[in-house]
Amino acid sequence: MKKCLIAILVLLLAFPMLMNSQNQLALEDISGRWIEWARIEGDSVRLSGDFADTYIFRDNMVFHKGEASEGVILFNVTGKYTIEGDSVKVFYRDYLNKRASRQPAKQLILKILSKSKDELRVAVIDYDYEYKMILKR
Repeated sequence: MKKCLIAILVLLLAFPMLMNSQNQLALEDISGRWIEWARIEGDSVRLSGDFADTYIFRDNMVFHKGEASEGVILFNVTGKYTIEGDSVKVFYRDYLNKRASRQPAKQLILKILSKSKDELRVAVIDYDYEYKMILKR
């Protein structure tokens, strides 16, 4: 009886750790080029269309964000990112602003809601501004 109770107790203690390990992100899950397909703010959904933003997560933990316009992508945001649990934290500088190197690094958090091979659904927290996005490879 004691062995059965101990086994059940061990399983109950190990189960949450197993569940958390399945939700962990790997570098392979997010590295690459992602295109913003849709942005969801409250009840409104805005499709990106021809001028979608591009998010690049490189294998060496460098992040780039580019804004598309008239057939050109302007990469004005660059920084480093870390993977923490089910979130990606990006520390970046906006190089369109003057004296960007003197500014403190800004933080962008992408909480992964769901992932597949070619699509990420994320909740974005940038300062006190929050919205959801669908990114496609």
